[in-house]
Amino acid sequence: MAEPQAQSGVLEHIDALRATLLKIIATYAVLCVPAWFLASPLLDYLLTHAVPGGFKIHYFTLLEPFFVMIKLTLTLAAGMSLPFTLFYIWQFVAPALHDDEKKFIRPLVLASYLLSCAGAAAAYFLLMPCVIAFSQSFSGPNMDAVIGVDSFISMLLILVTAGALVFQFPVVLFTLLTLGVISVESMRKKRPVVIIGLLVLAGFLTPPDIVSQIALALPCWLFYELSILIFSHYKRKERPEANNEVRP
Repeated sequence: MAEPQAQSGVLEHIDALRATLLKIIATYAVLCVPAWFLASPLLDYLLTHAVPGGFKIHYFTLLEPFFVMIKLTLTLAAGMSLPFTLFYIWQFVAPALHDDEKKFIRPLVLASYLLSCAGAAAAYFLLMPCVIAFSQSFSGPNMDAVIGVDSFISMLLILVTAGALVFQFPVVLFTLLTLGVISVESMRKKRPVVIIGLLVLAGFLTPPDIVSQIALALPCWLFYELSILIFSHYKRKERPEANNEVRP
C-alpha cells in the first residue's frame, strides 16, 4: 500500500509543478503585450538619457530596430513577471516548509528582488557611462565611432543583467552562512582571496578599465564585509538565548 501512495504523492507533486510552470509561462506571455507598448518609450528614453552628447546611435539593416524592440519587450516582460514568478514558486514550495524555514526564506526572497533592482540601477547609472567613456577614448581624427542600436542595447542589457546577478552575492553568502557551509572565521581569513576574485570577476563583466571594474567590485566587497558584521551580530544574539534554554 505504501508504494501506490508514494507514487500518487509523486504524481501530485509533478502536477503541481506543471501547473506552476504553466502559470509562470502564461503570466510572462500576457505581460509581453503591455511590454511591447512600453518598449518604444523605453527605447526613446534610453537613447535620450543613456547616450551622451555627440555619441550618435545608428541602425544598419531595415529590421534592426524591430528586433531591438523584440529584445526590449522580452526583457521588460521578464522583469515585470518576476514578482509573479517568485509568488508562484513560493506557492509551490511553501507547503513543504516548516514555519522556521518560511521565516528564513521570506526576507531572503524580498532581499534578492530588491538587490536585483539595485544592481540593475547601478549598472545603468555607473557601468554604462564607463563603457561609453571607454569606447570614446579610442576615437580620434582618423577613427570615429559608429555604434549600432542593437549592439548598444545588447551591451546595456548585458550590463544590467550582470549587475542584477552580481548583487545577489550577499544573499548567497547569508544562505551559506546560515546553512553552515562557510563560517564567519573562514570569510575573515579568505578576505584577500575574495577581493582578488571579485576584481577578476568584475574584469570579465566590464570593459578593461579600472573605473568600471572598481564600480562593480566595490559594492560586492562592501556586501561581503556587511554580511560578516550582520551574521556575527546575529550569532552573538543567538548564543545568550541558547544558553538560557539550557539552564534548568
